[in-house]
Amino acid sequence: MKAANVKSQERKKTIWDYLSRHFGKAFWIMTIWCVSCTANTSIPAMLPVTDGEVKADIVFSPEMIDFGIRELNSVSMAKKVTIRNDGAEPLLINKLTATAGFFIVANTCLAPQTAIDQGETCNIEIVFKPNMPRIWAGELQIEYASNQFIVIPLRGSAANVSR
Repeated sequence: MKAANVKSQERKKTIWDYLSRHFGKAFWIMTIWCVSCTANTSIPAMLPVTDGEVKADIVFSPEMIDFGIRELNSVSMAKKVTIRNDGAEPLLINKLTATAGFFIVANTCLAPQTAIDQGETCNIEIVFKPNMPRIWAGELQIEYASNQFIVIPLRGSAANVSR
């Protein structure tokens, strides 16, 4: 087994041991939804990447994106998510995923073997293209470091527009 894989497995075991000791064998991972935010509100959220000490702090904005009401099969204007590394160590983004109806159209975060240095930022642009009349709730998932995740809620509505 490669040294990197062994280190990754040891880190996962250490994190699991910590969570088990402090929260028992069952614990919850929670996503907080902002019910009082408007579509233009932007509040940074900080999540530490830990391995005994804080190595990287990710600040991202906005915490949620609301695309409003769209006509079926029309594409919204792109909305931007900014990620900043406020930690001491370089930050590596491993994977970006948007759920159905929402699409990543541009990003400066995913570049093979390129890390975001301390104080640097990257951007992800997302559009909404509904294909069914309903309320859409989705998410942008950002995987970074050793299988750490940020989840940014996405929402929008679709309606038939008669002309």
